[in-house]
Amino acid sequence: MFAVGAIGFGVGVYLLSVSHPPPAGADLADLLKKNPEDYNFALGHVLDLTPRALGAFRGPLLAVSLGLLFGTGLNWLARRKGRAWLGNASLVAMMIVLLASIHSAYATFSPILSSYDLAEAIREKFRPGDVIVIDGEYHLASTLNFYTGQPVHVLHEPSGNLWFGAKFPDAPRIFETQQSLARLWNGPERVFMWSDQENPKELAGLRSFQLARSGGKFVFSNREP
Repeated sequence: MFAVGAIGFGVGVYLLSVSHPPPAGADLADLLKKNPEDYNFALGHVLDLTPRALGAFRGPLLAVSLGLLFGTGLNWLARRKGRAWLGNASLVAMMIVLLASIHSAYATFSPILSSYDLAEAIREKFRPGDVIVIDGEYHLASTLNFYTGQPVHVLHEPSGNLWFGAKFPDAPRIFETQQSLARLWNGPERVFMWSDQENPKELAGLRSFQLARSGGKFVFSNREP
């Protein structure tokens, strides 16, 4: 176990040595390399990390590296002296450090995986009768539905998890086309549109305002913020 911990420490130190501190106020999404073809795999987003992006995780990475070294090292020394309880305590302390570091890194990475910050920006402005539109497939921004507690429209033909249900005659008409979006955008309701494009082509020629940005994703509105 100590050998595994030492190898983990060496890998962590190497990653720290190649990482670069990100510029102040940088959006993590701008530091990542995009590999959308791998996102259906577990930990697919790990392949997005670049040396600059790793710089945003230097604290957790250092804590994990030291935790592995000292946790397994103290466990080995304690057991050599016949003090199994101390070895177990060392492993427990190591796991606490590892879990806390993983949680911290996940909090840093969460804007990439979730639209929570964008949903909060919408909730602050949302009024009854307003409309939320997802530019793309529903699953790309399904957290908007969850965090706002509001139904959403989808600027995409029926697909994915929603395809089958959309075929029923009494299914809500939530799927928009370019033409129906333009009518909605120019109508009396306030419209919020989520997009992973800074300049979505769907809004070309339409008067729009950027309401929020987080994790490489944007919310636009047809009304001034």
